[in-house]
Amino acid sequence: MVKILEGVYGIDHSADKNHSLESWILDCEKTILIDGGMTGEHVKGIGRELESIGKGWKDVDLILVTHKHPDHINNLPELVELTGAPIKAQKFEAPLIEVAQGVKVEGLEDHEVLPYCGGIEVIHVPGHSEGNSCFYLRNQKLIIAGDTIRADVPGVITPPPERYCLDVEEATREIRRLLDYDFDHLIYSHGVDTMEGAKKKVRELVKKTS
Repeated sequence: MVKILEGVYGIDHSADKNHSLESWILDCEKTILIDGGMTGEHVKGIGRELESIGKGWKDVDLILVTHKHPDHINNLPELVELTGAPIKAQKFEAPLIEVAQGVKVEGLEDHEVLPYCGGIEVIHVPGHSEGNSCFYLRNQKLIIAGDTIRADVPGVITPPPERYCLDVEEATREIRRLLDYDFDHLIYSHGVDTMEGAKKKVRELVKKTS
């Protein structure tokens, strides 16, 4: 477990994979898991990290999902059984996750703000998948980007690779939606997090890819 900011923890699932992968725990007035990994080892890792902050499975109040790809949703049935927590994802993604995993998923509107951790806003950034989304924590000036942006090379951010995208041109173009927000920090499912000057880097990426 890595403490990223106050109340924001990153869970590194990379040990049993050939590429980086993260989930996150938000620990505020609610305990929120964002993305659930893909393998049984990932579930064990989430359990260990909850214990490290004095929590158990039943303390998880909500599971948020950035998008439908297997490395983010394969564990949802087991996680629901362990936690009893509801799952929420952007409204275009929710039914796709339900079909893929057989779990109930509540749909969230673009720009909907969940009243936890000072406000968690849904940012719909289509292209990587139909309802691919980021989550903006306004108090922390943090965007949890999921797969919307990658940072496989430290200090270098890129759009998601074409082979993983429903529509790579849309995925690249719509990154500009992040520039509507006031943020300093950007964290990713895949890559090295950007903990200062993040908005400037996104602005440069948008300019470069326009």
